[in-house]
Amino acid sequence: MVRTLTGSQYLDADGKPKAAVRADAADKNKKVPAESIRSAAPDREPVVTSEAQARFLALDAGAEYGTPSEQVATGKVSTLQEDDITLEECRSNTDKSGRAEGWIKNHFSYCQIGVLVAEQFRCWSIFCVPVGAFSARVTHMGYAYQGLRDVDWKVYFDEIDAWGVSEAGLLTVEAECAGSTSDACVSGGFDRVVKTVPQWQANGEATLLFTSHADPPDASRGEQVKTGTFQFEYDFRTTAGNKEADGPSTSVRFDSAWYLPQKQGSIFDRVTPWLSYSTKDSEVNESAWHIRDAQDHPESTYPRIDGKHIPGASASDPLRRLYHDTQRRTWNRERFAVPVCQAQWPGYPELSQDCDEYPFSATYEGAARHLYQDVPYGQFSVRPVLFSDNQEAGNRLGTWYGRDRILDGDAFYVKIVD
Repeated sequence: MVRTLTGSQYLDADGKPKAAVRADAADKNKKVPAESIRSAAPDREPVVTSEAQARFLALDAGAEYGTPSEQVATGKVSTLQEDDITLEECRSNTDKSGRAEGWIKNHFSYCQIGVLVAEQFRCWSIFCVPVGAFSARVTHMGYAYQGLRDVDWKVYFDEIDAWGVSEAGLLTVEAECAGSTSDACVSGGFDRVVKTVPQWQANGEATLLFTSHADPPDASRGEQVKTGTFQFEYDFRTTAGNKEADGPSTSVRFDSAWYLPQKQGSIFDRVTPWLSYSTKDSEVNESAWHIRDAQDHPESTYPRIDGKHIPGASASDPLRRLYHDTQRRTWNRERFAVPVCQAQWPGYPELSQDCDEYPFSATYEGAARHLYQDVPYGQFSVRPVLFSDNQEAGNRLGTWYGRDRILDGDAFYVKIVD
């Protein structure tokens, strides 16, 4: 019988298997009902998730992460993701990484931690007694990339205990991928690692590599988006037989977007990202206050519309990037946002001000949304702000789009902080 145990109830403050878990696996005198040995959980096969399903799973798990906009301020950072999760960080945040769905720190870093227990029994008609057992902490680390349609996995087994027939057991860790196409997630032969228990004790690391094939990035080919759902599995073999168990599961999106600085890449997609602006950041504080008022007090903003609702303040009510439809972006700003500014604040350009609009013109929720969706006119806000403030806020948004691989249609939200 092989079991994977996830959740803080199985891990101590240091992210190690709790003493009770170790003691149960080490108990050589326990008896268990034979029926419980025979009724093992069925093997789960990975199933491809659509963009909508990935988004639902993110909302259901409360999976989100954010980037303060000052991190992408003009001239301050590259457009490459540089904040990969570390093994120590994963193991010290078991409130997140100890969940069955794991922890997506950002679009490029995933980890999940649990306990693997494999027990071997000799059974009689109604009960069984153990003849061996294995237990270990298992940590899964996933890395997606800017510039590569790859995902790399590191699986670590440590805190290993074994006795009886399990001491000479053979443990296999494998990643199965269900791809949206046959070449969406290809392992090239690096999808499993097999070691004996002594070998795992000597070197507890396994590396699993996958790639996604596509043509060279080009506007004529579109984004070439493909997805893969990864399901980890463990197989434990001894002289008493072999048993299998499922590990964590998550999904990865591979894309080739010619309009991003890094024209191809991969992301963990079961998460909602956000970008924040601070009201105390002198470079963008006017834009930040405008967004806060639009989100919190839409009735006070222009245009004055009864029952106005302005989205973009939460993962459940997000904005979506607009890139492809250039006419819609233009209409968001020039046809609907700017005329309101001109009518309400004539002469504002002479005061070195821009017409700032929220939701941003580079989103599907911009000022022209009523022409394309079943919503009333006016579900937006405009306000004159300093030209330099407006331009910096927009530049940060554009840089963040590239740094986080936000494609046309991708959901995100905006957080205002003090």
